[in-house]
Amino acid sequence: MRTTKISIAIDKQLLRLARAAAKAERLSLSAFITYAVRKQFEELRRVNAARDLYATWDDSSLPTPADRDTFLARMSRPQRRRARAA
Repeated sequence: MRTTKISIAIDKQLLRLARAAAKAERLSLSAFITYAVRKQFEELRRVNAARDLYATWDDSSLPTPADRDTFLARMSRPQRRRARAA
């Protein structure tokens, strides 16, 4: 994976908590922040999938079992194992 170095501003308390969490997970701060941003994008993807699917349902009808299955499939995310920093 190609990376880019950036500069960000973050609340001191939040940074302290992030450093402690990264250390507890045996990750670098960069890896921890990357993981957190990736999780946020996964959550946004699920929310958007739910909104898209909801928009396809008629106001006068309830979702069918097939609608439910499609919804659950789109809301599920693949379980991936996180690589730990060496």
